[in-house]
Amino acid sequence: MVEVIIGISFASIEKLATVDYGSFWESVKEEYPLTEDIAPLPEEASAGPQVQLMQIPPLRRVFLIHRDQTYLMQLQPDRFIHNWRKLKESDDYPNFENAKGKFMSGWKLFRDFIGARQLGPIRLRGYEVTYINHFVEAPQTFPLETSRYLPLFKWASGQSEGFLPPPNVLGLDLRFPLANDKGTLRVSVKHGKRVSDNKDVMLAQLTAQGPASSDGADMERWIEIAHEWIVRGFTDLTSKDAHQEWERFQ
Repeated sequence: MVEVIIGISFASIEKLATVDYGSFWESVKEEYPLTEDIAPLPEEASAGPQVQLMQIPPLRRVFLIHRDQTYLMQLQPDRFIHNWRKLKESDDYPNFENAKGKFMSGWKLFRDFIGARQLGPIRLRGYEVTYINHFVEAPQTFPLETSRYLPLFKWASGQSEGFLPPPNVLGLDLRFPLANDKGTLRVSVKHGKRVSDNKDVMLAQLTAQGPASSDGADMERWIEIAHEWIVRGFTDLTSKDAHQEWERFQ
């Protein structure tokens, strides 16, 4: 596990200004003392063509980075996101309840700030939970040996004539409907090289996305459902041999 992301999208808060980012940071900087400006995430797609006349450029996305640097908040006018990320080998995943707790407390602070400044209302649109996993192996392991971890990819038995050589690029994209119309689980797999030692890295990203009630009343329940689908979906897609190697028995 290298990253866990929990996020909310909402109708853009038009009154939110650059100075408000600074004011909010002042309220949390004891715990999140570091900042970084990043290009904003694109707006969510909506039905029908849109024309938007803008007199000022969109606000940047701001990272507010925790003092231990493994947690961070991301702010932009239509998103609130909280991450845990692994920066070095000694960083251990703190478990989902801790990651969710950091998200919920950060969201409450941001929501209360918007209310106190009368910048809202906040009308929620969607929820998202993402897990990112890295599988590191010797050079030239992937994609041929992907089936060691993901049995659905079996190159040797997947050819009818054996004409093609082994592939040198991997890209899988699977989507599953969550139960009761709660959204979609997307599984993306690709591979590349780790710059530090040139080892092969296969990246598996599992993202659950779904619609939100406008007031967020269903937020915690939806996040729990998303977490269950990601954990059980990852277990379902990965091999029993890999589970034994990871000492994973769930």
